[in-house]
Amino acid sequence: MTRKRDQHPLLSPQALELLSARFRALSDPTRLRILNNLMQGECCVSDLVESTGLEQPCVSRHLIVLRREGILARRAEGNRAYYSIEDSTVTRLFGLVCSGLSERLSDDLDALPDARGWRGAGI
Repeated sequence: MTRKRDQHPLLSPQALELLSARFRALSDPTRLRILNNLMQGECCVSDLVESTGLEQPCVSRHLIVLRREGILARRAEGNRAYYSIEDSTVTRLFGLVCSGLSERLSDDLDALPDARGWRGAGI
């Protein structure tokens, strides 16, 4: 087998399970919504309920998943719990994926004819 330049080493089955769990935690649009808000800074549950428009039990369930995966940190203050992003790689991953999507969508849009061309085609 020929090695490609900068080829990533094969991961063990255990490492792939950990990676899979992390991606599962990040694959839910509701959790991404919560993370998107937390990228602005630490929030308590009631702030997340207000900013996301989700019900409190729903927010709490998703926070548990994100915390279990080591993505979030929790800090108690009085009767409130405050959450923040603990794993900075998540923020970098958001940026990488958004950049990739932006490039891909830009290329897709560049491939489409200009809207003026459609009018000229009688459509």
